[in-house]
Amino acid sequence: MSHVDERPPKHWASIEELEGSARVEQLRAQEFVTPSEAPSAPSRRDFLKLAGAGAAFLAAGCARKPVEKILPYVKAPEDMQPGNPVFYASTCGECPTGCGLLVKTREGRPIKLEGNPDHPVNRGALCARGQASVINLYDPDRLRGPVTVDRATGKTSAAGWGPVDKRVTMALRKARDGGGRVVLLTGTVASPSTRALIQDFIAAFPAAEHVAYDAVSNASVARAGEAAYGDRSLPRYRLDRADVLVTLGADPLGTFLDTMEQGRDFAKRRRPESGSMSRVIAVESILTLTGTNADRRVRVRPDQLYPFAMALASRLGAGGASGGGYTAEAVEAAADLPAGIIASIADELAQARGRSLVMADPNAAPAAHAVPLQVAVNVINSALGNDGITVDASRASGTVHGSDEEMLRLVERMRAGEIQALLVYGTNPAYSLPTAVGFADAVKRVPFVASLADRADETARLGDVVAASTHYLESWGDHEPRQGVLSLMQPAIAPLYDVRSFQDSLLSWARYLGRGPLAETAGTYHEYLRERWRTQVYPGTGAAAPFDLFWEGALRTGVLAREENADRAAAGRSPRAGGLGGSLPVAATPENGALTLVLYPSATLGDGRSANNAWLQELPDPVSKICWDNFAAISPHRARQLGVRDYEMKADVVTLDVGHARIDLPVHVQPGLHDDVVAVMLGYGRTGAGTVGDRVGQNAFALAEATGGRVGLAGIPVRVSSTGKTMPIACVQGHQYTEGRPIIYETTLSEYQRDPASGNEGGELLPSMWSRHKYPGHKWGMAIDMNACTGCSACMIACMVENNVPAVGKSVVLKGREMHWLRIDRYYSGPAEDPETVYQPMLCQQCENAPCETVCPVLATVHSSEGLNLQVYNRCVGTRYCSNNCPYKVRRFNWFDYTDKPKSLRLALNPDVTVRTKGIMEKCTFCIQRIRDARERSKVLGTPIQEGDIVTACQQTCPTNAITFGDQNDPKSRVADMARNKRSYHVLADLNTLPSIAYMTKVRNREEESA
Repeated sequence: MSHVDERPPKHWASIEELEGSARVEQLRAQEFVTPSEAPSAPSRRDFLKLAGAGAAFLAAGCARKPVEKILPYVKAPEDMQPGNPVFYASTCGECPTGCGLLVKTREGRPIKLEGNPDHPVNRGALCARGQASVINLYDPDRLRGPVTVDRATGKTSAAGWGPVDKRVTMALRKARDGGGRVVLLTGTVASPSTRALIQDFIAAFPAAEHVAYDAVSNASVARAGEAAYGDRSLPRYRLDRADVLVTLGADPLGTFLDTMEQGRDFAKRRRPESGSMSRVIAVESILTLTGTNADRRVRVRPDQLYPFAMALASRLGAGGASGGGYTAEAVEAAADLPAGIIASIADELAQARGRSLVMADPNAAPAAHAVPLQVAVNVINSALGNDGITVDASRASGTVHGSDEEMLRLVERMRAGEIQALLVYGTNPAYSLPTAVGFADAVKRVPFVASLADRADETARLGDVVAASTHYLESWGDHEPRQGVLSLMQPAIAPLYDVRSFQDSLLSWARYLGRGPLAETAGTYHEYLRERWRTQVYPGTGAAAPFDLFWEGALRTGVLAREENADRAAAGRSPRAGGLGGSLPVAATPENGALTLVLYPSATLGDGRSANNAWLQELPDPVSKICWDNFAAISPHRARQLGVRDYEMKADVVTLDVGHARIDLPVHVQPGLHDDVVAVMLGYGRTGAGTVGDRVGQNAFALAEATGGRVGLAGIPVRVSSTGKTMPIACVQGHQYTEGRPIIYETTLSEYQRDPASGNEGGELLPSMWSRHKYPGHKWGMAIDMNACTGCSACMIACMVENNVPAVGKSVVLKGREMHWLRIDRYYSGPAEDPETVYQPMLCQQCENAPCETVCPVLATVHSSEGLNLQVYNRCVGTRYCSNNCPYKVRRFNWFDYTDKPKSLRLALNPDVTVRTKGIMEKCTFCIQRIRDARERSKVLGTPIQEGDIVTACQQTCPTNAITFGDQNDPKSRVADMARNKRSYHVLADLNTLPSIAYMTKVRNREEESA
C-alpha cells in the first residue's frame, strides 16, 4: 500500500483541497469532473471496430462543418487584397481610459483588437474587456434602428429617423420655448471634441446643463485634490518609480483608475534580475487583484481605512494629523491588528522618501470617509516628497468627470418636476443607482426622455424614444486620457445597421432646432471633429506640413503625444494650510460581530455595460475563479459561524438585507477576506442587456447607499440570513488537481540575492532510452515570468478572440468542460484566513515527449519539425485518449456544435483559424497561423525570421510582459536567455515530457525564508 501524505498541500486551489475533502481525492483519482450524464467510454471491442473503419471516418470527418456557399468579388474593393489583413489605428471605447488600438480587419470586418504600441497609456497592451469589445460590435441584441418606447410597458416599436428626430426636436423646442430645463446626462466624456459639441448643443437653450454620472465614480479623488491642493484633478500615479507601494483599499492592478498603465509600471519593478524589487503592502478588507500580488497584506474593515491612513500620517508627521485620537496604538486596538504594524509600514515609507507611493480608493471606504481618506493620502505623499516623482500632477487625467452629487441632485429635481426634457447617453442610472434613490419613480415626472444607446437598456425602457447609437468601431471621435496625449478614433467598418453616433444625433437635432452655435453646421461629426483639430490641435503642433498631411498622419499613428517623450519632471504640490484639521472621529468597532457590506466592480465586467458579452461572462473572476455569477463572498471563519458553505460546485444561498433593498446570492467562502465583511461584485443582474446578460446574477447596485450627496459602496450595515436553498456555482479552479506534485516554485528576494536558483526544485533532463528530437531549423518555445503575471486574464480573452474559442455557457462549465485554451490557475499557500496567492498561466506545454501523441490511434496529434505539438482536426475521431494522458489538463473537447451562431456573430470569426465542430479535440498551438504568416513574409522578402516577427496573441496583449515567445534555437533570443536563467523551471519536469514552456520562479519581497 502506498503511503498517503496527510500533510496539507503547500499550494492549494480551494478550501476543499486544503481541508482534504473526499471529493478532491475523487477528482484526483479520475482527473476530470465527470457528471453522471457524460457519455460512457466505449469498450475495447467497440473501439477496435471504430478504428477498423478509420478510413471512412477520415474521409467523412467525425463532424462536418456546415456547408456555406461563397461568392467571389465581382469587383474587389479598392486597397483590399482578399486574405490580407488591414489595420486601422483607433481608440478603445469600452471604458473612459481610452487605450490606443490597432484594429485588424479582414475583408472589411474587424476581427481582432491589438494595443497600439505608440500610445503612451497602454503601450501595445490591451485588457480583457478591451479585447472582448470587438464582439459587442456584432452583438445580435443591438438595436437595428431607432425605436419608440411605451412608457407603461417598456416595450419598443421600430421607427424611422424622421419620426424620431421630429419627436425629439418637438420636445426640445417645447422645453426651450416654455423656459423648461433640458438636461443632457452622460457618463464621463473624455473626448475634448465631444465636450465642445455638448457645450455648443446646450447653448441653444436658455436653461440647459450637462450632468456627468459614472456607475463607479472616482470623483472623490478629484474632490480631495481640490481640498488638499486647490486643484480638482486626478494625478498620474507612477508605480514604476515606487520602491514601496502602499494601497489602502485601492486595486491599481484590477479596477482602480488606469489599470493598463499601472500594471505595466508595476511589473517593471517586480523583476529581481534588475537588482531590486518594489515592495507592495496592501491594506484592504477584500482580496483584490493587487492584494493577491502584494508582499504583505493587512486586513481591516472599510470603516478602518481612514483611521489607518490618519494613524500613518500621524506617525509620519504629515499635515497635522497628530490629534483626533489617531494614534497607531488606538487604531491598532480598534482594528484588532498586531501592535506595531502601522509603525513598521510608516518606517518603510520613511526610508523610501521620494521613492514611495500611497494610493487609496475612496469607494473602498464608507461614503462619509471617501474624500477625507483621499485627502489623508495626498498629504502623506506630499510629506514623503512623492509629489512630482511617483505622483505626477502635471498631466491631469481627463477620464473622471462623473459626479454622484450632481446625479443625486438631478434625481431630486426630476422628482420635483423641474426637468422638462432629459437626454441620456453613455450611462444607465436606472440600473446602477441604489434602489433608495428612486430613479424609476423620478423619471416618470419628466415629460420627455430620450436615450441614445445601442440597446433598449434599463434606462431606455423608462423613456420615450431610443436613438440607436453606433459601436465605437463604427464611429469617429477623439480622446484625451491625460494632458498632452490626444488620440483619434476612426471607424473600421461602416455602421452595420440603421444607427447613428451620439454626436451626429446632437448635430441633427441642433439643425432642426435652428438656434445656437450648431444651427448652421451642415456637416457630420467627422467634419466637426476634423475642423476642431484643424483649429485647436494643428496650430499647437508646430507642424510645417499642410493640415491634410498632418490629419492623415494622425489617423495613421492614432495618437498625438505632446511632451511625452521629453519625460519632463512633474511639478510638486504643496498642501493647503490646515492639512488634516477636519478629520473624522475614529470609527467604533461594530458590536456583536455585525457584518458590513463591500460592493466592488467586477474585474471582468466592470460596471456591467458589456454584460451581454459571453466571452466576459465566461472569463473567471481572477481571484475567486467563478464565472457566470456574482456571489456573496464570506471569510472561512464567518462562514463557519453562519453555517454556510460552497462545496461540490454548489453553494448555500443567503439573503443580504440592507434595509432599503435585499437580494439572494450564493455564498463563496473567500480566503483572505476580513471576517466582518461580506463582499459582492457589481456588474451583474442586468435586465436590459440582452439574451446573454439578462438575469445573470443579481444587481448589487441596489444595495448601495446614497448619503451626504454621495453613493456609498462600502461600509454598509448588512444582515445575512440563510434561505435553506442551494444553487450551482461555476468555479473553474476546482476542476482538476495535481497528485500532490509541486508545480509552483517560490523564494524570497533575500534568498534569491544569495542564490538565484533558490526555490527552484525542478528536476531537469532525466535519463531516457530514447534520443532527443533534432530541430535543424526553428524550435518555438515560450517563457512565462511568474513575478510579472498579475492574473489579470487579458491573455485568456486574446486567445479566445484570435483562435475562435467559443463560450460554452454555465451549464457546460459546471461539468468541467470550459473551452479556454489558455487558463490562469490561481493557487493559495498558507492559512485560509490570510493566504498568499500566486497565478500560473497554463496552456499546452508543446512537450517534446508528448504523452498525448503516443496514445492517439489516428495520429491526430503529432509533433512538428519546429517543436510544435499539432492537432489535425480532420483526423480526430474523439476518443479523448490524449486528454486522459495529458498531465497538464490543457486539451479541450467539443461536446457540442458551437459553430451554430447568429449570422452577425460569425462576422467576428478569424478566417485564418479553423472553426471546430463537435467531436473534435482542440488546444493551443502557439498561434500557428501567426507563425505561418511570418514564414510566408520571410519567403517573400527573402530574409530569415527575426526576433519579434512572431508575437502570439497572449504575449501581444499582456500588460505586464509576462509572456515571451520565440525561437529556442536562437541563442540570442530572449526566450532562450530566459530558459537559461537560474529562475527557470519546467512544470512536472520529473515526468520527462520536456515541455517547451519555461516558468520563472516566483520571488516575494519579504524577509521570511522560503519554505
